[in-house]
Amino acid sequence: MSILSYDTFWNAIVSMPMTKKMLRLSLRKCNKCGRSVLEAALDDYGKKTRSQCEACSSIYNKVIAFWIEFLRKALGFKRVKVEQLLTDKYARNAVLNLVESFEHFGIKKPMALCAPFLVVWDFTHKCNLRCKHCYSNSGEVEEEELTTQQALAVVDQLADAHVTALAFSGGEPLTRKDFFQIARYAADRGLYVSLASNGTLLTKENVQKLKEAKVNYVDISIDGATAKTHDDFRGINGAFEKTLVGLKNCVEADICTCIATTVGKNNLTELPGIIDLAEQLEVERFTYFNFIPAGRGKNHVDQDLSPQEREEVMRYLLNRMSSGCKTTILATAPQLARVAAQCQGVSGTGEVTMALAHMQTVKVTKKAVPLGEFIGGCGAGRLYCSISPQGDIRPCVFLPTNVGNLKTRAFKDIWLNAPLFNAFRNRSNLKGSCSKCTYKYICGGCRARSAAYNNGDTLNGDPGCIMGEKNK
Repeated sequence: MSILSYDTFWNAIVSMPMTKKMLRLSLRKCNKCGRSVLEAALDDYGKKTRSQCEACSSIYNKVIAFWIEFLRKALGFKRVKVEQLLTDKYARNAVLNLVESFEHFGIKKPMALCAPFLVVWDFTHKCNLRCKHCYSNSGEVEEEELTTQQALAVVDQLADAHVTALAFSGGEPLTRKDFFQIARYAADRGLYVSLASNGTLLTKENVQKLKEAKVNYVDISIDGATAKTHDDFRGINGAFEKTLVGLKNCVEADICTCIATTVGKNNLTELPGIIDLAEQLEVERFTYFNFIPAGRGKNHVDQDLSPQEREEVMRYLLNRMSSGCKTTILATAPQLARVAAQCQGVSGTGEVTMALAHMQTVKVTKKAVPLGEFIGGCGAGRLYCSISPQGDIRPCVFLPTNVGNLKTRAFKDIWLNAPLFNAFRNRSNLKGSCSKCTYKYICGGCRARSAAYNNGDTLNGDPGCIMGEKNK
């Protein structure tokens, strides 16, 4: 049995006053080099080449190194991979967040964080397309949005809170003239910056601006393997060809690029062809987006997959991953975590497939499988949240329920104290089929789909899961 199975024991240890004091001490900054005690210890463990600071060299480095080694061996991870992870600046920020979260929340299943790993910012609702399934009703809209100065202040709040990644979405973010300025500022503040785009404005000139703004990742929506299917989704003839040009420009510029596809009944059969396209164009990632009837998507509920169809898609994606697909496959359907857990690895290999917060699957040793219950599937209000163009904080871009506004409240205050977010952090609050499910800690169902199909009830069952029938 894995040491992670004893979560009650570990939570008791973390809750001890002495342990809390040590966790707070590990986050204290050095007056000479500016690193925290924890950062200095991670540098030492990872053999990171840098000038040593005598003030940071202490017994705490050895204590922290001991616990890293203890956990590494207990979970069966290779030391070289752990060293690489702990010296990555974005992973480092996530580790600092985790330590602060353990001190604040204790050890919970699923885990709760003092700051989200990811914030998705609908930077604008303006868009040059009019997609049928758009969750935000974007298009030729005239709304009062955050000013440039207000946007810069938002970035400061996210960085100061130790948010790891910031994704600009919309609408089409490139329609805002100050996008590159805000993106570069976010990158300079240490955030991993990504862009979700329809691809039609990704000219060579704009892609070069993305490079200069230090944008790490570009997610481009393609909803069909053919121009007919894609353009029908997008509402503009010729969108497919423009999007492919933008996609190729990003790949050629060596920006990590992803094809994102919202799968419904009308493009379900083209899913293999879209992933084939990603491989042919040497796109690094493909993301399956769960259809959620929000925004204009409410008018196309008939396109939603049945639970059985969604189940088959999850299994297809897992099989495609295991068959050596050159493109990394991700999915926003939390059911992926449950299906991955049910499809254990080949007997005797010692490895299984585990989903990381339902988005991406990785091969891990069987000792690490209980991590899935801590990562916990749907992360709305728990691992991530969204920001509207007006500065409203929401659990997820597909769940437009405002819990606070950044013009009047601090981000950290909203994140830690919003009642809805705190409700999502405790899976015992779930109702309906999800509350009875054996896999509620590694999946938890999609909270946005629960709201869409249960008259706004965000804690009810997710009707898109095949387990729903079994749990009635």
